Amino acid sequence: MKTDYKDIDFNLALIPLVAELASQQDISDSLRTLRLNAIGQLTAHLNYYKKLGYIDRLLYAIAEKKGKMILETTSKTEMEKLLKARAPHYNGNTFFADKYSVPEEELICWSETSLRAPLNDAGAKRYYQVFSEIFPEEYARIQNLSGVRYGN
Repeated sequence: MKTDYKDIDFNLALIPLVAELASQQDISDSLRTLRLNAIGQLTAHLNYYKKLGYIDRLLYAIAEKKGKMILETTSKTEMEKLLKARAPHYNGNTFFADKYSVPEEELICWSETSLRAPLNDAGAKRYYQVFSEIFPEEYARIQNLSGVRYGN
């Protein structure tokens, strides 16, 4: 079943994660601490994004997806990769997201990057591609209004 992320506070996605973590009897105290600290760091990142004005739909999706990954991660090195906002790899032709990437967070990164400087053609196309995947209805509406097709 697909979650409808619209207007749901991201903290509601984190509560079941903490409950599941507390109920896990078969993990070490150090792994439990690693995961609990990661949930705290994720919460701090999400609060920062919220202060920047990003909508709950994006934040909830990030919380849910990264939260599930946190509960599956077993090493500090992996956790650090997971918690860092991930830029996709660009090979000169195509962007490739890694296993720690979350599209909603990538969208935020593109948005923040575009506020600092104009995106080049490849960056703009990727930004539109990710936007169209996360917000297909809004993307279609924009295309209908402007008559311009981006990233396709």
